Amino acid sequence: MTLAQAHEGQELTVKNLAGGFGFRRRLLGLGIHPDQHLYVLKSGILGGPILVRVQGSSVAIGREAAGKVEVELAIK
Repeated sequence: MTLAQAHEGQELTVKNLAGGFGFRRRLLGLGIHPDQHLYVLKSGILGGPILVRVQGSSVAIGREAAGKVEVELAIK
């Protein structure tokens, strides 16, 4: 599934960043990379950005960009 399909309160693990070099570099700069754990704080219903907690910081990711971040539910 992608980050755009995630629901509030889910803990996820990033599996792949399916964009180009600039996209991957931007997300890596935010601390989002494969095998990184994310917690979905807010997932806008009307197509707005998704707010996630990553490495103790809150990061907003646009819906289109979130659709390029492949994730799976984290194993607790």
